[in-house]
Amino acid sequence: MSGWLVANLAGTAVMVGFIWTIQLLSYPMMAAVPTDGFAGYEAVHARRVTTLLAIIAPVEVVAAAGVALFVDDVPAWLSVGAGALLVAIWLSTALFFAPLHMRLGDGFDPVLHRRLVTTNWLRTIAWTARGAAAVAMIAIAT
Repeated sequence: MSGWLVANLAGTAVMVGFIWTIQLLSYPMMAAVPTDGFAGYEAVHARRVTTLLAIIAPVEVVAAAGVALFVDDVPAWLSVGAGALLVAIWLSTALFFAPLHMRLGDGFDPVLHRRLVTTNWLRTIAWTARGAAAVAMIAIAT
């Protein structure tokens, strides 16, 4: 079995766990932060999440590219489709979620917070689908 497939599954599995933790714990708990301390909390949250993602996200991105470019044991539609999900996830992060966090950095806003929690389900579902695709790739290749 290809090391690219194993790395892809590992990187994606970590990100799936990460996004579910964010979706079910981190984002909902923001509403419990006292208003006068929320801006500081959001700044620390953003810094720590960015640091963590700088370590783990490249593994998934490089492994996904490796699967798409070098693995012939899985259908192209599966590896390219999973790669397209990854591109959509990171584009939405850069163009929608990062600016939303920047706005929340000014202070808690219940409307923005609700938007963050509800729209993040799209990333959660997309990363979960990537996880299923990574498992499927391993199953097909063995």
